[in-house]
Amino acid sequence: MSPPILLLAALLSLVPSPSTAVTLDSILSANALTAASFNFTSPDQTLNSADANDYIVKNWDLNSKRVDWGNSDIVFSPDPSTSSSTLVRRASSSTSHQRTSSGSATTSYSTSFPSSTNLAGQPPVLRVEYPQGSYSKRTGGTQFYADPLSTTAGSVDRSAAGNATSDGGFERMLLSYDIWFPSGFAWNMGGKLPGLRGGPDSRGCSGGNETNGTGCFSTRLMWRSGGAGEVYAYVPTSQRNFCSESGVTCNSDYGTSLARGSFSFATGQWQTIYMMVILNEVGRANGVVQLWYNGVQALSFQNLVIRTSSSLSSIGGLYFSTFFGGDDATWATPTDQFTYYRNIQLYAGVGASNLSGAAVSAGERGVVVGSAWGVVVGAALGLIAMGMGLSLGM
Repeated sequence: MSPPILLLAALLSLVPSPSTAVTLDSILSANALTAASFNFTSPDQTLNSADANDYIVKNWDLNSKRVDWGNSDIVFSPDPSTSSSTLVRRASSSTSHQRTSSGSATTSYSTSFPSSTNLAGQPPVLRVEYPQGSYSKRTGGTQFYADPLSTTAGSVDRSAAGNATSDGGFERMLLSYDIWFPSGFAWNMGGKLPGLRGGPDSRGCSGGNETNGTGCFSTRLMWRSGGAGEVYAYVPTSQRNFCSESGVTCNSDYGTSLARGSFSFATGQWQTIYMMVILNEVGRANGVVQLWYNGVQALSFQNLVIRTSSSLSSIGGLYFSTFFGGDDATWATPTDQFTYYRNIQLYAGVGASNLSGAAVSAGERGVVVGSAWGVVVGAALGLIAMGMGLSLGM
């Protein structure tokens, strides 16, 4: 065999078979994620962007009671697996749509429409557009923060797990969603995808606003060139050896890549993401970030410092943030493109991590030990997906 074939064979020998894919219920049960849940419902018909904004604000419990930006780039569209809605085409009206949100200024944006209204017997899905040439800077994609599982003192049963916070906040949460990239999706250098965030600062931990672990954290997904996946995190980075750990790629100005390339997104098919975050005990490096791609674990970090203070008492919820970028035009999408989302769900539990992580002094701000198995397996999954077009666990 040629060297590339031998390498692929070696990697395949390490990859779990599809039969080893775990179920969502087993993850929830094993991690005490049963205190609360929320299903981000879909409407019963397609909606243009104006109506989609209204629906999301009314039904998805947005933190700011509005979509932060990208109002014109979201519609509820037919499922791309049952329609021609994956056409890279944008339809917009020539008139502006006025929107006034409580406590915010009136905004104006054009109205976009789904490419079809034929649902073919399936519920509509959320479609997000990235207009040609867009990259971050609110030029394409969309962003909003939904925290439907916010708790108050004594509002949840804290007996389900140890190390619960004094105010009953949710210190563990799992986000689940399905995502579709149309066939031929042009990845360019990369882009952001929805994840989780938490803390009293609902605006930080993105766009270069680093964190010291007291006000916020965020863990979004990201695609890179060729569809390579990672968790893109804003967590404390200034602790000893953080940026030299296996699977950690730090950026002095922006977020930290966890296990870059540990899995790869496919095109032309639905694929399922489960991402779990469990906050560390304050003063101990035992926070958890794990991700399953189509039911197969792609990455696992179990010795993170996500917070350094009890002021960051809970995980807030869905950080729906997606765009091409990157902070300059080299990241821009070369053509109008779309992604699609369905089955978005949150599951929450009480109690910080009870893993035996190392003690962290007051002056230290984060330590991580990555799971080498998760990175190796994920790299194999990525190679298979890119080189052979296979998708495990579907």
